[in-house]
Amino acid sequence: MTDYRHHLIRHRVLGETVVPFVCGQDGCKSTFSKLYNLLRHLKMFHDTSDESSMCSNLQETMEIESTVADDQSTATCELPFCSTSTRESISDIKAEGEVMVAALRANSSVPYAVVECVVDHCNQIAETAVHSFQNATLNSLQAAGLENDVIEKVQQSMHSQKSLLKCPLGFLSTRYKQDKHFDSHPLAVKPQTITLGSRIDVHASVSHIAYDSFQYVSIEETIRSLLQNRAYVEALFVDKCSPGIIAEWQDGLHFAHHQLISDKSKLTLMIQIFYDGMGTVNPLRGQSTMYNVGVFYFIVKNLPNVYNSSSANVHLLALCNSNELKRYSFDPVLRKVVDELNQLSTVGFSDEFPIIGTRQIYVCLGQVACDNLALNSIFGFVECFSVDFFCTMCYATQTDIQSKFYEHEFERRTIISYNRDLDKVTDPTCDKSNVFGVKRACLLNELPGFHITTNYSLDVMHIILEGIVPVELGCIMYTLCTVKHYFSLAEFRSRVHSFWGHINVDKGNKPPEISAFEKPNHRICPSMTALQMWSLLKYLPLLVGDRVPNNDENWLFLLQLSELVDLLFAPKFTHGMVSYLREIIAEHLQLFKQLYSSGKNPVSLKPKHHLLVHLPSVILNSGPLVGMSCLRYEMKNSFFKRCAHTMGNFINPCLTLAKRQQQHALMSKLYGEQIRNVVCVKRHDFIPIFTLHCSHIVCEKFGLEETDDVAVAKQLSRASVTYKSGQHVVIDVNAEGDLVFGKIEFFVSMPNSCEWYIVVNEMTTKQFDTHYHCFVIEYNHPAQYKLMTLENLLDGHAVCCYATRYSRETVHFVRLPYHVFKL
Repeated sequence: MTDYRHHLIRHRVLGETVVPFVCGQDGCKSTFSKLYNLLRHLKMFHDTSDESSMCSNLQETMEIESTVADDQSTATCELPFCSTSTRESISDIKAEGEVMVAALRANSSVPYAVVECVVDHCNQIAETAVHSFQNATLNSLQAAGLENDVIEKVQQSMHSQKSLLKCPLGFLSTRYKQDKHFDSHPLAVKPQTITLGSRIDVHASVSHIAYDSFQYVSIEETIRSLLQNRAYVEALFVDKCSPGIIAEWQDGLHFAHHQLISDKSKLTLMIQIFYDGMGTVNPLRGQSTMYNVGVFYFIVKNLPNVYNSSSANVHLLALCNSNELKRYSFDPVLRKVVDELNQLSTVGFSDEFPIIGTRQIYVCLGQVACDNLALNSIFGFVECFSVDFFCTMCYATQTDIQSKFYEHEFERRTIISYNRDLDKVTDPTCDKSNVFGVKRACLLNELPGFHITTNYSLDVMHIILEGIVPVELGCIMYTLCTVKHYFSLAEFRSRVHSFWGHINVDKGNKPPEISAFEKPNHRICPSMTALQMWSLLKYLPLLVGDRVPNNDENWLFLLQLSELVDLLFAPKFTHGMVSYLREIIAEHLQLFKQLYSSGKNPVSLKPKHHLLVHLPSVILNSGPLVGMSCLRYEMKNSFFKRCAHTMGNFINPCLTLAKRQQQHALMSKLYGEQIRNVVCVKRHDFIPIFTLHCSHIVCEKFGLEETDDVAVAKQLSRASVTYKSGQHVVIDVNAEGDLVFGKIEFFVSMPNSCEWYIVVNEMTTKQFDTHYHCFVIEYNHPAQYKLMTLENLLDGHAVCCYATRYSRETVHFVRLPYHVFKL
């Protein structure tokens, strides 16, 4: 077992291990994404005394799972087990220690001071263990009656070897040694300190010069490191375009007309940049804003959205103190970004990469995705949304947004009009803070192929889930509950609690207990996260739909809002869907004005309502809105917040946070977290096929007899999505164009194969109930089973199926999280 672990650790240090780890002992099909989980499984369920058997099984599973070339050591290496050399043992100990320290440093909850303490204790334990083993050996030799000269020779030999085993992790004993060691790793990318300016500080009545700085991570070095991963390169350059479908950024008009992309002889990567302000300390403490940090990220847009949703593919670009950003503006940070991107877009860089060989790689900026305030700040527009000309895409006024609901009714910003406005702002004879919303020039306009007026990026999370939905749900719920008394607040709370106790998806996104339904123009109390607000909107028709009449105008408005949000979060579009979306947005805004803009508590349309009219154009030019959602970036911020709470050092928080993030990024590359398309199965059993209630389907698919055994599991996972028996999935579209759903029964696999299939019980779709905004399905009698792979599913996420009784019958409702279709 020890040699087996050491062998895997050696490859893990070099980033050469194949994920997932397949057990393979006696035909076991358990797979794990973490080495620790594999080793724990082996100790608990398998006899680990036979090392040779484990070596053989490891070799077989690597040959099955490996997708790397034949010259890669993970697939074809000879397993160097049974090494008895002391120096090889020391090498194994150092490799173990290196992985341990790297994992501790990558953990945002572990202070670096604790890491040094752990290393010191490990060294002490190793020294004590060696000393105890030496004494025990000598005592055993004496008890065996060996001659003193023999015992003395053994003692001298052991003493000479003891120096090698003393302090085996000494090369990682201090913070400096750890930084130096891991910064030298070929996949590591070290942050750079860039000086902003200097100031005079006084400490203990002594003046000294202090330098303001920010941390910058090179785009070129990050991409070089990523391109060393073969699976990453394969995913990067796979053909993602489907005729007539807008599913990725590459399907948009902006990509097709980009001047750098049009040159097919060049291999060009497009990146998306994000900026957000982030609090690093508890906001209830005094002077919390003193340590706020501005964080810049980027993602590679050539990678499919399904991979970019992982935080491992959100890469740090820059970290700077928010107060220093206010003092020096964004220009110093953007200047560093612009200079590097100008170099990368014109000259590029070259190296030897898997699959593509030696190629010149070019990198250019595709779009900037931020929340509304950050986007206006970076682009140099007004940062107050209660004034006119707040929009970065058009010349909208506060009066216009109350009556104009189509994009063509607004004058669009163009490069010519932007330059005209900018000239007036910079004119020394014109004493104005802004001209038509333009306050200052943006350095990003210097980049080839990019201009802020053609950015075509809006954040659907902040606009919809944190802007429009809370306001409109507040108006709807106040009217239904307080004004019309269809249900009470206590009844609503009880139904929410009961509903989340029955469903098997979105369990972690349960909304908090509602304290009150405020009057219109107020949000629902208490405040919720974006995912909690989304869950409340999705399941609200199921929660109180039976208490509200079909023709209630507020209920019809809620159903229209649900349809609108389903479309906006769709992972792919057709041009017809975009046209329909444009009409439903205009109708929705007009209906909101009719319902809530008059009476005792009139509510006017918000600036975020206006941004809705631009979303169809954004989709046509930049692809689905989920590709530019800030949700993935907000999740990345949690890493920095945990680190800030742990480190307790605010002398230079940006430097510490940047180093910790890059350590975490190194571990992500070693674990292959950038491409998480592997299926992991833990618990499973080998059972005869005849014991399954769909044995004929399994026999027909695999060509087996009913007396043969197959592996059966109740749960499997891929990336962050977990599938369990009892969940429901979208499996197909029937001849009438209706979606077909299936209930997951179990997962099955051949004993000598690593591919897993889903056995689903196909259900009949009766209708789409508009009042509940759900599909009504029923079970077939007799049951109709299908054997499918994850790739065959129409959508990769499980859907919510809620069973309830109406008129003494059990009705099954299925709620989709977003619009799904099949061509």
